Amino acid sequence: MTPRYQAQFAKVLVNQLIAILQRDQQTALDLVNAARPAGRTLKPFAAFHKEAAPIQNWPALVLVAQQISFDNTSDADLRTESVQFFCALALTGTDPEWLSEDAMDYLRAVDMVLTSAPFSDFYAALAIAHSTVPGGTTTPLDPEISKIQDLRVTRHDLGALVARRGGALARGPQIEFVVELEER
Repeated sequence: MTPRYQAQFAKVLVNQLIAILQRDQQTALDLVNAARPAGRTLKPFAAFHKEAAPIQNWPALVLVAQQISFDNTSDADLRTESVQFFCALALTGTDPEWLSEDAMDYLRAVDMVLTSAPFSDFYAALAIAHSTVPGGTTTPLDPEISKIQDLRVTRHDLGALVARRGGALARGPQIEFVVELEER
């Protein structure tokens, strides 16, 4: 069988996004931490997941490709698509007021990374630390097949405050965004 399209859909995007977030998180956190009180600096994410699962290392980031929508009016030789992503942050602490502050600042840092990354990053092999990429390097998008059109943040949610065992509190702020692309 000869496939009509060489499209990779969300799979390559997820790895590229995780690699970009891993690479750029500290720079964004440095900018956010500059406005925070001494002793209240935010730490880099200790774990990155592709699916919601029990969190072992905090703070953690969960990036899920939720849905792919196709444009039925696009050129028949292209798959024009919008990939909707859900990114949840797993935070823990003991003070609900500071946990709320942390949620807002972590959302700002992730938003900063997502909206500041040049589209050329999606076409470069990037270092990644993730169990599903044992070689430690992403397979980038092929510019002959895929063209990123836009990356747009569509929603922030501060998440609910929940009590954990042992008196700790947790919060799961979320950021949603869409990547629009064309694939041959």
